[in-house]
Amino acid sequence: MEFKRKIYDKMLKWKKEYAPHYALFIKGARRVGKSTLALKLGKEEYKSYIEIRFDRAPDEIKNLFVNSLEDLDILFNQLQIFYKTRLYPNESLIILDEIQLFPKARQALKTLLEDKRYDYIETGSLASITKKSKEILIPSEEYQIEVQPMDFEEFMWACGDGITTDIIKEHYNKLLPFGQINKDIMKRFREYLLVGGMPQAVVEYVNSKDFGKVDFIKQNILNLYENDIEFQNEENPIYIKNILMHIPSELSKHDKHFVVSHIKGARKREYKEPIKWLNEANIVNIAESVSDPSVAFNLSTMNNSFKCYMADTGLLISLAYKNKDYLENELYKSILFDKLHINEGMIIENAVCQALKANGHNLYYYKKIDKDTKKTIMEVDFLIRQNNKVCPVEVKSSNNYQLSSLLKFKTMFNSQIKTLYVLHEGDLKREDNIIYLPYYMAFCL
Repeated sequence: MEFKRKIYDKMLKWKKEYAPHYALFIKGARRVGKSTLALKLGKEEYKSYIEIRFDRAPDEIKNLFVNSLEDLDILFNQLQIFYKTRLYPNESLIILDEIQLFPKARQALKTLLEDKRYDYIETGSLASITKKSKEILIPSEEYQIEVQPMDFEEFMWACGDGITTDIIKEHYNKLLPFGQINKDIMKRFREYLLVGGMPQAVVEYVNSKDFGKVDFIKQNILNLYENDIEFQNEENPIYIKNILMHIPSELSKHDKHFVVSHIKGARKREYKEPIKWLNEANIVNIAESVSDPSVAFNLSTMNNSFKCYMADTGLLISLAYKNKDYLENELYKSILFDKLHINEGMIIENAVCQALKANGHNLYYYKKIDKDTKKTIMEVDFLIRQNNKVCPVEVKSSNNYQLSSLLKFKTMFNSQIKTLYVLHEGDLKREDNIIYLPYYMAFCL
């Protein structure tokens, strides 16, 4: 089953404007749909294509990218014979799948692109390729895009609903309340939270509507991540697993900051690179704390303070009850029946984080610490930029909430602020220059 994905438009742009001078590097987590997208482009936009999977390619194929670069005619003839596919100059695509498993093929791209006979797509994760690439010459001729899990709009498309999200965007643009249909859309959003945006899980849900089968898929994906962690040789796998397994408990805290010392026996300096590995593997999303939103966010980050979200909210729900039957997973019941407890607000915040990341926002939040007590006295969940202005975003998971931090932030940085957003369960409204949006509208920001 093929789904409509927004990232595909960027792939078409690459083919039209940058190929064959640049290879397309599609990066993202395992099972997020990279290979499916590459194959779709090959089928729909080229006369022929060859997919070379480096997780199963024999040495005779791998060696071509090392030993046959001086005579590309031999290389291309060997590929055509092995894959039983004819290549046509200027009309064929070569897909280098899971390229992090054989970085020398990435180095070979410089020579292949100079030849200009065919177009090239690489797929893979930066987690393993970063350190392995120290031994190779990384081609500068790469057009990189990052595939995220499916957002709420893509999920609705997959479920056969191409109307609701258009209505949502119209209400967002005109700031129109939804009225009664808010509850109906929220019900669909709760389904999305449980399923998540990993394509395999979405396929299962579309076909069966069985959350048990969906959870089985997600548990398998988590097991795949654990296996990848175990067999990578860049970082200590125990440290990486410790971080991954502690994400639900750290997000369930009131402030949601990830505190490395909560892991028994952990030292910050030992966990810096493992956290980076998870981030580069696109398994997690890291939000950094900034102390001064009046300057470029990355210039005022507070290195010791960060939040660690799962890249996919559906996987977070399954991770919270790892290796248990989904019927024992209280989050399914809580979300379906709209009875989330206050410490389960992590699910909503994770979903908002995921939506912001999918929209291309870098992830930052504001934090102010009392100099004397060293305690946090003010915090805003997310900061995004719109038209070179700062937009603070607060996520409220309960009906009775306060906006003290948001209002203080507005007072302190009013001249730099464009719009203040509050994401809540209620309807869209505008009060006191604050725009309140239902959770599901995060994909509009």
